[in-house]
Amino acid sequence: MAKSNKIAILRDAPVGRALVYLALPAVLTSLVNTLHNLIDTVYISQLHDNAMIAATTVALPISTFAQAIGDGIGVGTASYLGRLLGAKDESRVESLIATSITVTFLVSIVACLFSVTLLKPLITIFTNDPAVIHHSYYYLIVLMGFSFFTISKQVLSHMLRAGGDVNYPMIVIVLSIALNIILNPFFMFDFGLGLKVQGAAVATIIAEAFASLALFHRLITKDELLRWKLGHFMLHVPSIKEIINVGIPVFVRSGLSSVSHGFFAKSAGMFGTDFLAASGIARKGEYFARFVIMGVAQGYQPFAAYNYGARNKQRLLSGMKLSMSFTVSYGVAMGLFFMFFPHVFMGWLTDDLTLISLGKNILIGYAFAVPMVGVYQIFAYNFQALGKGKLSFISAVLRQGIVYCPLVVILPRLFGMAGMVVVQPICDWCSALIVFALSKPIFKEIQEME
Repeated sequence: MAKSNKIAILRDAPVGRALVYLALPAVLTSLVNTLHNLIDTVYISQLHDNAMIAATTVALPISTFAQAIGDGIGVGTASYLGRLLGAKDESRVESLIATSITVTFLVSIVACLFSVTLLKPLITIFTNDPAVIHHSYYYLIVLMGFSFFTISKQVLSHMLRAGGDVNYPMIVIVLSIALNIILNPFFMFDFGLGLKVQGAAVATIIAEAFASLALFHRLITKDELLRWKLGHFMLHVPSIKEIINVGIPVFVRSGLSSVSHGFFAKSAGMFGTDFLAASGIARKGEYFARFVIMGVAQGYQPFAAYNYGARNKQRLLSGMKLSMSFTVSYGVAMGLFFMFFPHVFMGWLTDDLTLISLGKNILIGYAFAVPMVGVYQIFAYNFQALGKGKLSFISAVLRQGIVYCPLVVILPRLFGMAGMVVVQPICDWCSALIVFALSKPIFKEIQEME
């Protein structure tokens, strides 16, 4: 799509149509990511070793660290890029892109060395089960050793979407996940290489490398609006400041998600390996519920950033209301599904009756949480889109840090397994109410826009 058409979507298209155009690729990408995550769980369940399932639950807080870095750099870049385009200040775009890619390379090297060096001590924080530690280590050594591909994929997809190029990243990521799903059985099972859970990690990295290289190719050769000259590295201080302003809160939020996963695994592990494995499977329900909400929020962000930069009050408010209404309605629908059919979802992922029985109560707890996820996400993405660094940071540390971590440590120790069930709904309701209160100055500022 030509540059003028991409900008026209952000500036002129009917609000509903613009949001669908921007959000649909993100929703589809998120859907395929979710399906991939679920299919991975099904594959690993077919190994019939609950220690391997538990290992992926333990590995999750460490493996998502790379994605948190990519989200931080990518969203920080996308927010500034959207505001530059909205203000018609395209002269700084080239230096922003070159700086963002340079930062991506430098941070990826540091993150890889840090995580691989400290891998075993990190795993033992979450479990003392020798079998779980063994499988977690060999799963993670692959993912973290080649984490550059995961980080760069996140950065480049955010960057391209911010410029209105939403379809290409979606196609690339969908193809990469399809590749991952196809490769998984060959690397995992005995009819192939028989690497078991480590084979899932190898397949993931091959797919991530494909996506990263394809997105780099787009940025170098194809895109009309955003372009990176191969080998053009620079550190433009004003661009770094803007990336950090929004990117650090996003990284903290995603990083705290990793930390909260760690606390979750630690608390669930108190009740045995079977409960740890069942809780990890049930937690996939949260991802299944959130994929639409996150896609809508990601689509809303470039729309909000552009129209805030263009000082288009009515268009910005209309987009916010429409996004909020849709995500809350969807959350209610998913909550009803989890409340009345938790055993159905668990049965999709495992045929182990013990795991189904243990995990379904966690899903019932999620039923009360999902309606508030949309409220939190739209307001949080609003802070990022509008470049509100302090509010972005507060919202980042709020849900997964200030609220969730103490709850997931304290409640299971007070109320046993029932404490694990109520953690998420209490967290999401409190977080949504607080972030709504924090948004009141933003509403006032928007109303006063000329």
